[in-house]
Amino acid sequence: MAGVLHRLLLDAQDTGVTADTAAALLARRDLAGLRAVLAARAVASDEGTADQLAAELDCDPRWATGEGGAELLTQLRTLTSDTDPGVRDEASLRLSRLR
Repeated sequence: MAGVLHRLLLDAQDTGVTADTAAALLARRDLAGLRAVLAARAVASDEGTADQLAAELDCDPRWATGEGGAELLTQLRTLTSDTDPGVRDEASLRLSRLR
């Protein structure tokens, strides 16, 4: 399943697929969904796909609420210790933009 989601997130032919998949994963509000989007963003070679993934991360609705924002920050902090260096780097980058 993870492989299919990864391919959908990196669909260079249709950024709508990328956006919808990322939005659905982020809507889960769990570490696995956020990790999948960060992992895809870390390896996205198509500029449009990379930009779309970044936009979905930046527009995560959890930023709109205090509690949701705190939850997202906690998850990002957790992912700065992930085993995947790409996920670690993306999580660190997102956190550094907030400081």
